[in-house]
Amino acid sequence: MARDADIVVVGAGVVGAATARSLAGTVGTVVLVERFALGHTHGSSHGTSRIFRLNYPDERYVRMAQSAEEAWCKLERERDVELLVRTGSLDLGPVASETARALAACGVRFETLSADEVGARWQLRLEPGETAVHQADSGIVLADRAHRALLESAAEGGVEVREGSPVRSLALERRRVRVTLDGDELSARSVVVVAGSWSPRLLADVGIELPVVPTRETVIYLGLEGAAPAPSVIDYARTPDEGAGMRGQAAYALASPGVGLKAGLHHSGPVADPDDEPTPDERVATWVAEWAGSRFDGLSERLGIETCLYTNTADEGFVLERHGRVVVGAACSGHGFKFAPVVGRTLAALAREAAS
Repeated sequence: MARDADIVVVGAGVVGAATARSLAGTVGTVVLVERFALGHTHGSSHGTSRIFRLNYPDERYVRMAQSAEEAWCKLERERDVELLVRTGSLDLGPVASETARALAACGVRFETLSADEVGARWQLRLEPGETAVHQADSGIVLADRAHRALLESAAEGGVEVREGSPVRSLALERRRVRVTLDGDELSARSVVVVAGSWSPRLLADVGIELPVVPTRETVIYLGLEGAAPAPSVIDYARTPDEGAGMRGQAAYALASPGVGLKAGLHHSGPVADPDDEPTPDERVATWVAEWAGSRFDGLSERLGIETCLYTNTADEGFVLERHGRVVVGAACSGHGFKFAPVVGRTLAALAREAAS
């Protein structure tokens, strides 16, 4: 016999954890289920750092990032732990002017710096005539620590967290959703599916088509000399040449505490099956290392390489929808981590509505 629950959240990555935390104490029984061990490296939430930035060329994302900043700071106070590190962020290339306009429209302080001004402040090299948009309140979110803080807060609020419990199927029933696990079943008043690249398969069971494409992205870690953390950098000016057989929207780099520099090429990965063995792309790794060497002074050898999954919509936006008693969250396309507390609140509100 299926066990009753008020709301089941499928997927305990950062967005699932944030959703569960927002549900804690607001409804009766909340169960958060994760197919792998908590903190696993198969999906999109692992690693020590993610870029946190207010720098966006779209005012909607600037305002959303401001709300996320407030939420992360609230969680820092609640857990008495540092989650945001204000290294600042720099936008380079043609998108930077659009970023400046959006920041100004939202009342966010920023400055436009010359190549010489950038070089005087940081171990960074710009070409003569290049400029950068600098936003001092941005930087990084300590990803593994933030994820853990959300999970701990959810559990302390009464959420049941079940790891190593893959969901095999979903089925709509009268005023309920049946969630079939290995050797167990849950019957919920509503279900939130935030399973990343695994979501389309689960949602197909209940007739929901999720318009996303999973890709497997490669990131590298480089040693970086110097005591001060590097600012987060998004470089729209440098992408692979057309003949290189690679794609990519922008190069990026951010501080990786305890290591040095984490770097990658945004949207460079191939379409992937999330169940396949994760294999880094050495061509991307080589290109990224060369790019980083052209921009940063004081780099040493490559220290590591890993992959993560993007779950991409066509416009890189988020899918936050309610379909009857099923709520869908795809906070995705490689820039969703920073927004997790805000997205989690939205999905929690939709789930409570669906359960009523």
